[in-house]
Amino acid sequence: MASDYSGEESDSPVALNVARQVACALLGLAFALGVPGNLTVVWTVCRRMSAPPPTVLLIVNLAAADLLTLLTVPFWIHALAGPWSLGPFVCQGLVWLVNASMYSGVLLITLLSAERLVALARPFHLQRWWRRAGARRVLALLWVTALALAVPATLTADTDACLQRQFSSGRQLVTLLLLETLAGFVGPFTVTAVCSACVRSRLRRLRHPGRQRAGRIVTAVVLVFAACWLPYHLSNAAAVAAELLAAPPAEPAGWLHSAAHVGHNVSAPLVFLSSCINPLLYAFAARRIARAGGLAGLFARMVPDFYSEGAQHGDSRTARENTSGQPLDSAE
Repeated sequence: MASDYSGEESDSPVALNVARQVACALLGLAFALGVPGNLTVVWTVCRRMSAPPPTVLLIVNLAAADLLTLLTVPFWIHALAGPWSLGPFVCQGLVWLVNASMYSGVLLITLLSAERLVALARPFHLQRWWRRAGARRVLALLWVTALALAVPATLTADTDACLQRQFSSGRQLVTLLLLETLAGFVGPFTVTAVCSACVRSRLRRLRHPGRQRAGRIVTAVVLVFAACWLPYHLSNAAAVAAELLAAPPAEPAGWLHSAAHVGHNVSAPLVFLSSCINPLLYAFAARRIARAGGLAGLFARMVPDFYSEGAQHGDSRTARENTSGQPLDSAE
């Protein structure tokens, strides 16, 4: 997912050089901001919470996935700055690691959005389900899925340049890039956007004082997801279109090929930037951040803040139903 689509180096050398300079700058920024932020999230949870709740467990896994993604940044800057000199095995290992970490991050964001909706709609069902299924088993399945989705990018990595990919045929290019875009963006973004819209709709009906802040966070999740991932997958779409239009006339295909090549060089670093924004969205968006008394205070407040609207909504509704003679377990 992080590696560049390319065929031949037929693009403008000036445009490609500028694109790589921009990519190096964005990657350096993502590394400088994201590594400390995600390390802080992981360290705080591991130090302060011996048995973190499911939501925090999802967030710390997201921070770990983002941290793994960002730790590969120096290698990609090395590859952009000159010839790849670390060998084919290091290249394939890095490609597999960064793609698995990115897929897991996307899936975790999707799962967090779905969990947020269920927490508002059916809070007690969610608690029983987490106890029955086990958050750790869900996370294990998620990571196995991410590792499997990363295999195609690893097998098509150009181990000589490491930033590029080599496809055995046009059909393979179209199939794998479409799979990457559907599994890594279209599906997860659709679920995230729908869940977020439903959450905002429910928040508007609540009278909780934090509903506006929570609504802004939900909106920010969708906007950041789209801003960081859409350009990369538009470049994928351009590469697929270039392959499908390869027959004469060749001008549109050539233009799309160049756009895909330069687009991947510029848009791939945006994906890394999402890894340094996620801690702000999911871990540091607690009430009264300035008064939290340190990062430990943020996490102490994070869980009740995250569920306060859903718990209040669920408690009031359950109480009404219980007065009518229904048992608590039958609520919704």
